[in-house]
Amino acid sequence: MTETTIELASLKKRLGAANIDVLIAFSILIAIAMITGFWDNVIPRLLRGILPTVNDMLIVFLSGQVVFLLLNGMLLANHGQTIGKRLMKIKIVDLQGDQVGISKLYFLRYLFFSLVSQVPQVGGLIGLVDVLFIFGKERRCLHDLLAGTRVVNVV
Repeated sequence: MTETTIELASLKKRLGAANIDVLIAFSILIAIAMITGFWDNVIPRLLRGILPTVNDMLIVFLSGQVVFLLLNGMLLANHGQTIGKRLMKIKIVDLQGDQVGISKLYFLRYLFFSLVSQVPQVGGLIGLVDVLFIFGKERRCLHDLLAGTRVVNVV
């Protein structure tokens, strides 16, 4: 891809894609939680003010990662897109505009920040800073900087 054909994805498209991805994944995760009984076990405890156990949090985290990869793994590997990015006609590329390998996309762009967000007190702050970086001139979040990626419109 040449520099003249690369157009950065708008904030609106990136937010739309992220919202689509979250809605799909959460819907599936909630259905799984209800079918397996996890929901019936955890929600009453939360309503009584009992925090989730480390085991509960690990189950949710790992389930989320598996669902994310099942939904988006092939699209990411073959096109640099999640379902939301595909619908919004945007994709992830490296700084030269070329496709990025699935390992780099998943481990640096997604898994690393998912893990960091689990750290009490600082995880949420780092997640917020990650997203706020999108308002810079290059429209690259911290996860883009770490992975050497940017999100562009599909030509």
